[in-house]
Amino acid sequence: MYSEEQLVKPDYPGECINIGKILRPRGVCGEVKVLPLTDIPGRFNQLDEVYVEMAADETWTLVIEEVRSYKGCVYLRFQGLDSVEAVEALRGKYLQVERTQSPELPENEFYHFEIIGAAVYTEEDLYLGTVSEIIETGAHDIFVVQGVEREYLIPFHPDFVTYIDRKAARITVHPLEGLLDL
Repeated sequence: MYSEEQLVKPDYPGECINIGKILRPRGVCGEVKVLPLTDIPGRFNQLDEVYVEMAADETWTLVIEEVRSYKGCVYLRFQGLDSVEAVEALRGKYLQVERTQSPELPENEFYHFEIIGAAVYTEEDLYLGTVSEIIETGAHDIFVVQGVEREYLIPFHPDFVTYIDRKAARITVHPLEGLLDL
């Protein structure tokens, strides 16, 4: 089991992203089943450690000891956590990494975490709201924009989304006639 000094990271990074959700313990040796929340193949194989926010003021740094994948899930074992009881507290928690550990994407490709929370404006500078969710449809993602009085569904397509400023977390849209009435 970890000591208190090993678990609490005193200089916890300010900006982290979720890359997986721990579903449940698996087996009797402290392995956990993880639902990956990343599109980067082999993401977990490239990591030495992850963060888990246990409470608002308590973050654990977990050293990855073993990684394996099976049927769309990832199975992890962490150093010092070698029983079901030791990992049970992790059930339902999110595995995080520092945002800076994400590879740069080509132009016009974005991570969901760069879009969620971004302010959305029309080309006429009318504020619509912020992106609260992204619905993946297969053809084009749909940005769910939560406005003050209502919700808008904006397709992520060049005909509708004309500009995304990652640094300013601002999206400019060109709503075709009737799009904002749906």
